[in-house]
Amino acid sequence: MYLHWFLYKASGITYFFTSSLTSYYSNITNTIIITMSTKRSADETTDATTDVVDQQQTNGSDDSHKKQKSEVARTSSKLEKLAQVKKDLDVKEWSSNVTLEELLTSLLDKSERDAFFVADIATIIKQYQKWIKHLPHVTPYYAVKCNPTQGVLKVLEALGTSFDCASRNEIETVLNLGVDPSRIIYANPCKQISALKFARLHNVKMMTFDNVSELEKIEKFFPEAELVLRIAPDDSKSLMRFGTKFGVHIDDCSDLLEMAKEMNLKVVGVSFHVGSGCFDASAYDAALEMVKSVFDMAKTHGMTLNLVDIGGGFTGSDDVMFGKFTDAIRNKTKELFAPDVRIIAEPGRYFAAMSHVLAVTVISKRIIKQEDNRQHPRRTSNNLRQYNYYLADGVYGSFNNIQFDHAKPTPCLLKPSHKQPTPCTLFGPTCDSIDVIARDTQIPELKIGDWLYFKDMGAYTMASASSFNGFVPPPIYYYCSEIDTSDL
Repeated sequence: MYLHWFLYKASGITYFFTSSLTSYYSNITNTIIITMSTKRSADETTDATTDVVDQQQTNGSDDSHKKQKSEVARTSSKLEKLAQVKKDLDVKEWSSNVTLEELLTSLLDKSERDAFFVADIATIIKQYQKWIKHLPHVTPYYAVKCNPTQGVLKVLEALGTSFDCASRNEIETVLNLGVDPSRIIYANPCKQISALKFARLHNVKMMTFDNVSELEKIEKFFPEAELVLRIAPDDSKSLMRFGTKFGVHIDDCSDLLEMAKEMNLKVVGVSFHVGSGCFDASAYDAALEMVKSVFDMAKTHGMTLNLVDIGGGFTGSDDVMFGKFTDAIRNKTKELFAPDVRIIAEPGRYFAAMSHVLAVTVISKRIIKQEDNRQHPRRTSNNLRQYNYYLADGVYGSFNNIQFDHAKPTPCLLKPSHKQPTPCTLFGPTCDSIDVIARDTQIPELKIGDWLYFKDMGAYTMASASSFNGFVPPPIYYYCSEIDTSDL
């Protein structure tokens, strides 16, 4: 009996310990399983996150690689086009150890003319590089009217710039270069009907307007056009002002937008021009504020605008002023407009002015004595003689920029002289008395056959030159000075 009781108790204790140990190890096992499961889940999540990050990094790396590859391809394409342009224009290399005077002198015997241009295409390329550095978000539409020569146009086309055309002939000239119509803005607010028809025929859609009559013409002859409303900003801070001829007053913009909508015409943006020779960067701030107000007006008419044209007039030679302008433009456009709004500009002289040098010879000379008041009433206190020099080019030719562009060309001696400067007047070759290049300037005495040269003669010179009196415009010789093209 005791034995049975002992065995019973023993079996109970055994069962208790067995059950407890089973339960204990079961809990431990479950805990381990749960812990391992949780860790596995966490590891899987981590792995998944890592995979996503890795994929994003891979995609980012791929995008960066594609972008870099695309940039390399674009640069390569530009260099190939420039190489072809050099062949087409017979461009000669200009070594850095050859001075401008030496280069011009080397051409005197080769040229059968008494005046000629030297154009350095590297100057145009450098201006393009400076533009994309300071205004990378602004697409330049070169103002063809500034210098429509094949040399300038071909170089800019090879660089990928777009074009601002003001007439049928300019549009046709640019199209003949192989430029896509989408890279042209017909930026003349008052267009000829024949030119409108030509633009429609060749799908040149983007064009400016600033009056009701223009809308009526466009509705009739080119209703698919993409219109840019030209406004009249304050251009009082510029030497050459355009507000009296072009641009609608801000108070009349809403009515024009409403009329365009009623005619089912598509207005895509707003343009302005602060004037050429602008000397105050704040002009761009004020003009862009006006543009933004027109964007807001358009919204009230159910229209969405997506383009801003900031015009031209940019200086090419004053880097300090150019920097001030571009700083103002970058900051103000970023402040006022969404990233998807296109910003374009219409630079002309910026690209062309410094690229050309004009060399001219003295074809005649006249001595004016102090006491001869009938010939020259201006007296000098030091009893020096005065001279009239007659040059092979004048205001009816390349120096028309004096009349039309407020230019003040400065004569430079091709050969150095030890003589003292004397008062003189420089005349052009025609029989018209208004053909005066410079009055009361001072240079060392010259003789017939001597040469002078004038820098910065690429803008608004040959573009307006005539053959008045039979004096034809000078030829152009193309050169390319040394330049780094790796960042095109």
